[in-house]
Amino acid sequence: MSELGRALVQQLDDEDLALLAKRLAIRGDGDAGGWLGAKDAAAYAGCSVPALRHAMKSGQLTYEQAVPGGKVWFTRDALDGWRRAVGLR
Repeated sequence: MSELGRALVQQLDDEDLALLAKRLAIRGDGDAGGWLGAKDAAAYAGCSVPALRHAMKSGQLTYEQAVPGGKVWFTRDALDGWRRAVGLR
């Protein structure tokens, strides 16, 4: 975290922290393990589900899938890395 980020966090009171937690929860936490399904991952990454699927097929984005054709799961780290690699901000 940057010095500016640390300074900002130190200025937050309980009400501010509660609001921040609520807004972060709205971004989509997927499940308790931190994995995001395709819809939540697309919302987190700021793209469409078809864009995620394209990135998966081209090998640009790592994901987990228990069975072929089953639900796919993404981590925020993988999504952030993909966004940086393709120049999304």
